[in-house]
Amino acid sequence: MSTVSAFRVLVVDDNAAIHDDFRKILCPTGPSTTELDTVEADILGMVPEPGLMTRFELDVATQGAEGLELLRRALEEGRPYGLAFVDMRMPPGWDGIETVIQLWRAQSDLQVVICTAYSDHSLENIHQGLGQSDNLLILKKPFDNVEVLQLAHALTRKWGLGVQNRLRLEELHAQIQREMSGRLQVEESLRQAQKMEAIGQLASGVAHDFNNLLTIIQGHASLCLERLEAAAAADPTMADSIRQISQASLRASALTRQLLAFGRKQMLQPRTLKLEDVVNDLSKSLLRVIGEHITFQRQFPDRR
Repeated sequence: MSTVSAFRVLVVDDNAAIHDDFRKILCPTGPSTTELDTVEADILGMVPEPGLMTRFELDVATQGAEGLELLRRALEEGRPYGLAFVDMRMPPGWDGIETVIQLWRAQSDLQVVICTAYSDHSLENIHQGLGQSDNLLILKKPFDNVEVLQLAHALTRKWGLGVQNRLRLEELHAQIQREMSGRLQVEESLRQAQKMEAIGQLASGVAHDFNNLLTIIQGHASLCLERLEAAAAADPTMADSIRQISQASLRASALTRQLLAFGRKQMLQPRTLKLEDVVNDLSKSLLRVIGEHITFQRQFPDRR
């Protein structure tokens, strides 16, 4: 089974005979064990074997504008050219320099070989028109078949490696973005945890101080209630108020213990409550707070 590696090549030349020459060199027909197989094996440092020759897909255009249209179509199809051989003189249309400028505007990584048979187009003049580029070589006509084959191999493989490197860099960039996103999420979680820890410490400190105040309130309320109950002419309303103060301080003290447990990361001890008792205790305080225009009702299910 043969191994075939296909690269797409574009030839822009107004001479149909040149098109045929490139086809014979890059797209030979018949058995693959030809002189070109041997040449390729020498280039790659391999032992010539049937079926190992690199294959090229070749498209041709007679004018620069036509070549640009082929290149754009190839890009839209997702099958770009890796190499273009461009003739220098193609009257009446664009010359080689203008053609290359247009091709590079559409595909900046395209490898280009300018073919010229005229001495007036020196390397300096071409570079003045196109600038210095690693994607540009010049081939003098009449060219040698082996020279064309060498250029085709070297430049298409260079283009292919460039594509692979670009894809790899894009993959690495995407991976870095994912890792950075994950790192930012971890940092945000850490900041939230630090905030919660600070809130816990603050709550613990406030609850501790508040609990000290409640202890004083509860102690004095108990003393007042004892003296009032011992008095001969005790006021029932005042005694009830003091009891409410004492019970409220006990509930507040229980709340501060919960805050202290939260701030110190202690395990809370759940216990069973009788909801009716809790509501009855709270209702006595609520009735003193809400206005007379509000009706307060309690309704409990019959548990009998």
